[in-house]
Amino acid sequence: MKHREILYLLLISGCTHGTAAVDSKGDAGPPTPVDHLATNELSHSKVLAFGLPIPEGMKVERRFASSVYLTGSVSATALADFVRAHAIAGPLERIGNRRVFSKVKIRGGDSSRLYDIEIDETGATQKLIVTDVTPPPLTPGLTVEERWRRAGYMPDGTPIPSAQGM
Repeated sequence: MKHREILYLLLISGCTHGTAAVDSKGDAGPPTPVDHLATNELSHSKVLAFGLPIPEGMKVERRFASSVYLTGSVSATALADFVRAHAIAGPLERIGNRRVFSKVKIRGGDSSRLYDIEIDETGATQKLIVTDVTPPPLTPGLTVEERWRRAGYMPDGTPIPSAQGM
């Protein structure tokens, strides 16, 4: 009897060579290739904006020293997911028709820089605006009063009259 039980167990746990994986509905489905995009996932071009790859379907509208404006006909949700995938971002803030990621670091970009990334949903096309908001480095050795004066203010916070153009 023992040999028969062992043979039965071997047959039950035997090799599944040549059989396809079956889902819970009983349909054998083709395996999903690893290199395919998920639903609503945006691919990206080789062009970078501050280290952020530009999503396919977006084009550079304007480029300045501290900001880049992109436009395209892509989903705002897909753009937000794209930003999350390519930036170290905090919570998403909704302001009217805009989605804003504040003070993010771009993966693969300069880790010492901070950026605001906005998705503007106004109009038929989406706008993606990347702005470098890294504060300037502090000048060592200045007193608090000297820092205020360089910013155009008195130490009590009132504007310096000469800084107002008077």
